[in-house]
Amino acid sequence: MDWEWLENRIFERTLTADERNTLQAVIQQVEFAEGERIMVQNAPGGTLYLLRSGRVAVELEFCGETVHLADVGEGAQLGDMSFGQDRRQGGGPQPRAADVDEQGAGATLIARTPCVAYKLTRDDLSRLYAYRQDMVNDLLVHTLKGMSSTIRNLNEAKAAALQYIHGRRT
Repeated sequence: MDWEWLENRIFERTLTADERNTLQAVIQQVEFAEGERIMVQNAPGGTLYLLRSGRVAVELEFCGETVHLADVGEGAQLGDMSFGQDRRQGGGPQPRAADVDEQGAGATLIARTPCVAYKLTRDDLSRLYAYRQDMVNDLLVHTLKGMSSTIRNLNEAKAAALQYIHGRRT
């Protein structure tokens, strides 16, 4: 594992030896060959990938056509849309893997170049939460930052498209 990269890009702090040992037990390093499908739209999810290196195409089947949405690179978090939703209503303890609905992948992800990623399953996240809630909080902060950036980019793209439709932009 590239601890320096994880500390700088994901956790934004130096990890202790105990934290590194805990992560070593729940996160797996995986590799994808160029052209390999990492996820397929609507297929069961439950796995989160932190892209250490490489480029990944994000494609969506929409109205019978394949639409290329984006290429993402190092530092991207993949699989968060299909990681699942909590079935419980209201508050309560941290959900177990059994309390989460399976939700299919929101897009197809294809390795554009050879990729290295860190893989975390929903069950692994539950185990991590049982021992190191602070580290789960760090991962959630990373997720929120990524989603905020994506929403900001989508808002700008929608505004540009609306300007184009209304003839105020070419």
